[in-house]
Amino acid sequence: MLSTPNHITAQRTASPNAPAEPDKAEYAIRWNAKEGGPKTAQETLDVLRQQQEGSGSYEVQYFDFTPPKDAPQGVTSILRERREGRRRYALTFKYRSDHALAPLRCPIAASPDEIKYEVDISMVGLSESRRAYSLSCTIEKENAPVNPPPSLAAQPMGCTSRMIRFKTKTLKVEEWHLPGDVVMVEVSRNASPSEADLDSFRQDVVETLLRAGVKPSDRSKTELGSSCQ
Repeated sequence: MLSTPNHITAQRTASPNAPAEPDKAEYAIRWNAKEGGPKTAQETLDVLRQQQEGSGSYEVQYFDFTPPKDAPQGVTSILRERREGRRRYALTFKYRSDHALAPLRCPIAASPDEIKYEVDISMVGLSESRRAYSLSCTIEKENAPVNPPPSLAAQPMGCTSRMIRFKTKTLKVEEWHLPGDVVMVEVSRNASPSEADLDSFRQDVVETLLRAGVKPSDRSKTELGSSCQ
């Protein structure tokens, strides 16, 4: 089972198998660089007056596949491979839903390298946000790709995206080069799903970017990256 790890706490649940509210959140705002605002990750750092402390470059591709037989109804299944540099690979399976998720089996490994359960809060305006619950598991490998299990009958979608990531003390700033010559920039922060942390992200990040001309997008990176056109 994709059992609840230490960083997932069951809040306000009646039984161990009832859906739990995650105690982790990722706040994000993303925009099409051609529609206004900073056009690159570096320009975004400058606008936010943030100092880069780390960076990485990645290649990302998504798969067409057969969802697991035990996948919950009404929940989106996602399978993604990410390559960092030339040698490090990561295969991630993710469930995404508009409601809290109960513990689920990881379809790609009995003992994955990482399990993550959080609520993704995407800012689409100064006071408007969209929420999605995500439960994911990841396998990492050096020097060679991680093959999806045969049960998923996975096939690469045939297009890839490139991503550059800068890290600061509190933020991740990503520049995505997506299929169809689309460039998206995203700023995100990991915190708790509290009103205080939502307000902090709004004041520290969203207000500044809106003043800089950003037009927030309500489309996810998965939606954009898996549209091979």
